[in-house]
Amino acid sequence: MIKLISKKLSKQVIAFVCGQYIILFFILTTGYKLFFFNTYIAKVTWPDNQYNYGIVCGYFSVAVIFSSLFLVRRHKNKFAVLIALILTILILVDTVYFSYFGALPTMGLLGSLGQTQDVGPAIWGLLRWWFIFYFADIAVILFFQKSIKPLIARLKTKYQINKLNVKTSWTAVIITLIAFWLTLLPMGLNTFSDIMNKGYDTVSTAQYYGVIMAHAIDITRFIQVETTKLSPNQEKTLADWVSANKSEKPVTPLTGSAKGKNVILIQVESLSGFVINQKINDKEITPNLNKLTQNSQFFPNVRFIYGAGHTSDTDFIVNTSYFPLPDAAVFVRYGQNDFTSLPKTLISDGYSAMAYHGFNRNFWNRNVAFKSLGYQKFYAADNYPKGEKINMGLNDGDFLSKTANYIQAQPKPSLSYVITLSSHVPFKIPDQSKDLAINISDYPDQVGDYLENINYTDRMIGQFIDKLKSADLYDDPLILVYGDHTPVLPAFSAGTINYDPESVQQKEVPLIINIPNQPTSKIHNNQGTMLDVMPTITDLLGIKSTDLMFGQSLFTTDNSGLKVCFDQMVAFAGNDDCSTTLTDEKNNSATIIRYNQFKNLPK
Repeated sequence: MIKLISKKLSKQVIAFVCGQYIILFFILTTGYKLFFFNTYIAKVTWPDNQYNYGIVCGYFSVAVIFSSLFLVRRHKNKFAVLIALILTILILVDTVYFSYFGALPTMGLLGSLGQTQDVGPAIWGLLRWWFIFYFADIAVILFFQKSIKPLIARLKTKYQINKLNVKTSWTAVIITLIAFWLTLLPMGLNTFSDIMNKGYDTVSTAQYYGVIMAHAIDITRFIQVETTKLSPNQEKTLADWVSANKSEKPVTPLTGSAKGKNVILIQVESLSGFVINQKINDKEITPNLNKLTQNSQFFPNVRFIYGAGHTSDTDFIVNTSYFPLPDAAVFVRYGQNDFTSLPKTLISDGYSAMAYHGFNRNFWNRNVAFKSLGYQKFYAADNYPKGEKINMGLNDGDFLSKTANYIQAQPKPSLSYVITLSSHVPFKIPDQSKDLAINISDYPDQVGDYLENINYTDRMIGQFIDKLKSADLYDDPLILVYGDHTPVLPAFSAGTINYDPESVQQKEVPLIINIPNQPTSKIHNNQGTMLDVMPTITDLLGIKSTDLMFGQSLFTTDNSGLKVCFDQMVAFAGNDDCSTTLTDEKNNSATIIRYNQFKNLPK
């Protein structure tokens, strides 16, 4: 009896394989692509158990997608090829996007697809010839299916198989669904609920549930957020949290030291802390910024933060002191929000506020978002004379020179937000603009280009400062210079630099604060983040703001309540467990942004 049952079961398995071999083939190959992506592309250090869960769940999520074809009778193989093609394109997009942003694309970024034409050259440079192997399994089926069919026919004849048993197909579907469900259990359903409701980023989600599930959860959350509103009770809960957690900003030794002064923020593209006060070929890489640090308050280890909006998130954080979103570019998705912000705060104190950037005004939806932030005018590429482009936009020399003229004409007191661009990837500048005289081929990919590029930008900032001085605009304003984020570079040694991307060097950007009438300089080693820029400026100007800010003045001396989450790259004031408090702050910050609750918050 057992032998008979075993023989019958074996025949059913063989019949199933013969009937579904293309689908089974694609389950294995697509699952392997996900394994390859998690292991070799998304080089994130995960605990072994979480990594393994992500791999296993990735295979079974692919199996669930394809298993619906087990029940299809006509054109199932064509559908299988189509699904395999769609999933492969998704994995390819993930590969290219992760190589550029270190994250996975989300539904919230669909609104920013128009940005791709502007970053096209940089993205094009990330394409590799071996990407074609992602499509190898599809090519095998398309070219060799006719050769495989006779082998399948012989198997059917040998085992006397006429057609596939429908019950067997249903059994396979049920087994696949059960197996997939079981892969979710090790990480716990509580974790799954947290990810669904609290908006963890897609990379973290993929860590637990695989890449396909990360995208599925992202789509579900996107629909959920777009179709729901906060209830009155939820709004009250949020307001109560803000009231309980919004503390009075402390008086610091420098409070009001720049009262009534103009403010110039210079946000430098890809300026990393490891180039400051360093040399190569006995030449300073950033001589002008080095000189500025000698007469300023210098914070060499400020940590940048960004979410799905990358550089635009730095714009958002600096101007609001709110956390970015992990799954959407705030400027693109919520650019029309009623933000509380630095420009609005200063305008209420009699300032003018204008932003300057030598690129397309609609990139990252800045044209809309800057207006929502309160900037009275945004000078973009169409406000500047045509000039030589370096990397993405107008070269920093022409841009900063014209910007100095605009600032001179800006009503005073003024807030001037200046965003440079020439030091953007791929870090290519004309030979005549190079000054370090290094052999680019002596360094790893993009390293030599970056060093020459950031040296060029430093020289243009030096010329900008000279022009401010000649117009009597330098001694009066509060000037802040900082990097929006670090470049993505391999490990290297050059001159006095020893760079390790696995160290804190990859997380830190310099912040230089030049305070008028403060001739003494100081290097501050206290940890800070971009969240602290707005409260630091209002502190130095002596402006009291009742708006919620998640950062604090970098000159706060009483750090007894300061918590630092180094793994999260965030420092904050709080009394509870670091991770718990940080999670609460991020979640409430996200809720305020997603549901545009700025006007509903208690003052």
